[in-house]
Amino acid sequence: MSAPPLSRRHSSLYFPDGTLTLKAHDGTLYNVNRQLLVLKSELFAGMLTLPQPPPEALSPTLSQGSRGLIERAAQAGLDGTTDETAVALPETLSAEECEIFLEFVFNTLPWSQNPPPLERLCALLKTCDFFAVESGIRYAVHYLENHVDLGSARRYRLARDYNIRHWAKMAFEELMVQSVLTLEEEDEQDLGWNAYRVLVRTQAEVMQHKLCLAFFPVQPVHAPDCYSNEYCGRSWEENWVAASGPLGSLLRDQLSGKELHDKLHDLSIPGMEPECRRRTVRIMQETPTEKSLLKAEEKYIEDAVQELIRQW
Repeated sequence: MSAPPLSRRHSSLYFPDGTLTLKAHDGTLYNVNRQLLVLKSELFAGMLTLPQPPPEALSPTLSQGSRGLIERAAQAGLDGTTDETAVALPETLSAEECEIFLEFVFNTLPWSQNPPPLERLCALLKTCDFFAVESGIRYAVHYLENHVDLGSARRYRLARDYNIRHWAKMAFEELMVQSVLTLEEEDEQDLGWNAYRVLVRTQAEVMQHKLCLAFFPVQPVHAPDCYSNEYCGRSWEENWVAASGPLGSLLRDQLSGKELHDKLHDLSIPGMEPECRRRTVRIMQETPTEKSLLKAEEKYIEDAVQELIRQW
């Protein structure tokens, strides 16, 4: 059996006027303000407040691990007034993660225009979720929202692990335009088998839909004074499947149905009456999402995301 790690005081988070000593798994000691920690963290409030709150008084958002920690703390009778009686932080958290969490709680991790490094933000999100510190969760989410180093697969994992639902759609939309063959092993692990399966299925469904949309033109809507419905309609169909038309845009340029929908006003159809083209485009653009061929891709993605969220 290995000896426990030697205790050592943290260089900046062991405050001389601290009223609570905490100990990380590697032996690092922190001395901080007990009351401030209790005010900011529901988990620490449950652990350190006397008498201990009953289980039914705890927030339903606390994880089972957090609830178990509070129950064990009540049984152990935590002290934390000296280095020898320091409150042990969970072994699932590294000393680096504990440090980042305490830096935020005690205002040494500032808001700024420049986002903190990705790994620090992920660590903060993990610890603040565990300790139920809403302000820390908001801080991490704010900077991770558009972080250039956060990949789509990892964003999905964070969305699933911390129930950030709008990130699930963000990540899935980004993954939909990426071939699964380009995913790294780490990406596949972040997604997990279920999300990977849903992604492959949805990509296949969207591609099948694009092929049908590209090769089978929408029926044109003619103006009352169209000089030749047959000639006008043939021009529409021939230009639709031409390399320079929607077929080319969908397959060559990999446009989504929504992108094509937005570009229809600029669509040039030589040989088609301008009023017929305007009417046809207007009908296509004003069709409700649930009935629109051009918007069906969005529906496939939305259904896939909702399926995954229901299984979290």
